Amino acid sequence: MRAAPCLRRAADGERRSEVRFNRFLANPKVSVERLVGGWSAATSAVVVGRHVLAIQDTSEINFRTTEARTRGLGEIGKGEGRGALLHAMVAVDAESEACLGLVAREVWTRSGRVGVPHGKRPLDQKESRRWIETANAGKRVLENASTVTMVAGREADLYALWALVPNRASMSWAGSTTIEAWSTVAT
Repeated sequence: MRAAPCLRRAADGERRSEVRFNRFLANPKVSVERLVGGWSAATSAVVVGRHVLAIQDTSEINFRTTEARTRGLGEIGKGEGRGALLHAMVAVDAESEACLGLVAREVWTRSGRVGVPHGKRPLDQKESRRWIETANAGKRVLENASTVTMVAGREADLYALWALVPNRASMSWAGSTTIEAWSTVAT
């Protein structure tokens, strides 16, 4: 197995460390879920009693490659690029602006174009479900914060998110149509 350039950097140029990293990552007991599973537990411990901004958004990770070398990557953007999508929520202390940690995340690739129009698909078959799933996962991690304000872009402005996720005791919501103009909706 040939190591990736970042794995070589992580090994600090030592072949022995590179081989160890490769063996670790090739182990069937090692998965993305298990590697990052503990991150939200650490975040949960530091949010207690704080006003937390739960910021979520989606990033496209573009891998420059050829059509013949997609390595299991999916379409991103408007179909011109190949890569993976990452939807994450991070916790930020509203007073100190300190990043408290990862709350929830999902990584996926698109397997191709969807034939059924967006409006005719159930919610569980739409990518927009990620906003709801991430917010619900965030509720569990952030349950001991004094106040949680979710911050998301205009893509998160869906009725299902507003109807299914808010916890009337502690969640408030913020959204935007532009970066400069935030509007808060209290529940």
